[in-house]
Amino acid sequence: MRSSRVLLCLLAVCCWFSSRAQAGGPILVGGPALGNRPAYGVDGRPFTWDPSKMPISYRVDPGPMAVTPQGGTVVDHAAGLRRIQSMLGVWTAVPTAQISFTNAGNLLPAGTYSSGDLKTVQQFNDVMGSCQSGKQNPVIFDADGKIVSGLGLSPDVIGFNSSCAVDTTTGYITASAIVLNGQFQDGVSTASPLNYELDAAQFDEAITHEIGHFLGLDHSQINLDLLLAGVYPCEDDGLAGLPLMFPIAACQARADAGFPVLAPDDAAWISSLYPNASTVNSYGTISGVIYFSDGLTPVQGVNVIARLVDDPNTQENESRRVAVSAVSGYLFTGNPGQSVSAGIPQAPDNTNGSTAGSRNPQLIGYYEMQVPPGTYTVEVESVYDQFTAGSSVGPLDPPISMPGPPEFWNQNESAFDFLLQRDPVTVHAGDHVTGVDIILNQTIHRFDQYEDSGALFDSPLALPESTVKDMSA
Repeated sequence: MRSSRVLLCLLAVCCWFSSRAQAGGPILVGGPALGNRPAYGVDGRPFTWDPSKMPISYRVDPGPMAVTPQGGTVVDHAAGLRRIQSMLGVWTAVPTAQISFTNAGNLLPAGTYSSGDLKTVQQFNDVMGSCQSGKQNPVIFDADGKIVSGLGLSPDVIGFNSSCAVDTTTGYITASAIVLNGQFQDGVSTASPLNYELDAAQFDEAITHEIGHFLGLDHSQINLDLLLAGVYPCEDDGLAGLPLMFPIAACQARADAGFPVLAPDDAAWISSLYPNASTVNSYGTISGVIYFSDGLTPVQGVNVIARLVDDPNTQENESRRVAVSAVSGYLFTGNPGQSVSAGIPQAPDNTNGSTAGSRNPQLIGYYEMQVPPGTYTVEVESVYDQFTAGSSVGPLDPPISMPGPPEFWNQNESAFDFLLQRDPVTVHAGDHVTGVDIILNQTIHRFDQYEDSGALFDSPLALPESTVKDMSA
């Protein structure tokens, strides 16, 4: 399952546009006009579907969702459709988010695909072409996994999301597709040939993760220790707070453990991207900037987590169960551009960098996240160094190793404070608690160790020629 989900997440994100500002939140953020290049969406605003044009219309492959290697039906079309509608319903059921879907019927004809079960790579490419032109949002049942393998993808791929089109003027997603690999539901589990099997809850949660990408969500990192420990099944407190949008499936399905499919982080972020009238009465906001030890220079790509303070009167560990994360600088571009490599084949147009992400310097190192009302601690940590490419978290890929040790926010923030000193941050519904800034300890300052003001040292000492000769002998 773990290796499968790694590849799932890799493909899910790589099928988004290459110009993207990743985050522990939105997957794509608008950027400004630069030089002769027009604006890409709305500067600093995440790309989402247009809330005023809900419901989002989708069309479904009329074939079965899963068949045996011999072609016998395992999950027929009706059952597959019910499961897709249930997966979509996980997101529409969030009471503080304005999301809805409508089934527009079977896939529209496109090129070599006329009707019926979509079975070939050419049919897939033709339907994806119609998605790219904004004609339909396809849900494709790759019932035997042959489309996934025909595309040259690993048999480990459970499914993927491909964003087909966005409106670069309004900043809205206009078309997207989801592919399900039915081989994971064919009733067969073999190592050679490779044919992994997942239970229905595991498979459905993997595809529900893809629907999160479909809606514009990126990955989130909370309770990373569950992945690093490699213990299966995962313990309840950690699993309860583990986001569905975590990059890798390291644990059992949340539903199998009796938890809602969405963790608090997932619900908070989808409500942030698609707020409704009740959102303001259900969430408050924590924001701040992460700094190097000089307290002046903001740091990009640091994972920030707000954890509900644990209630000692309960058996549960609320700090593990209720947590929301963001990545510092998630609204700023991950590639600001530079002229050194511009024009070379590997970077033909890097002078202005990525089209995505704001260039507003006030957003460098800035984070903001919605949290349910309560009292929280705020901490920082590195994004895991294996979360790269399709499994990436944050604006930097590969991620940086945080230039200081993990630490908590406290009221007397400095580069020399006690790392484990954690002061509470109380948030009420509708509050925006600002200035929860963290100054990292043990980092370099604004200037590195090789720079000086030009007046710190005396002129270089001129050595006698004989001394130079002696030193070189």
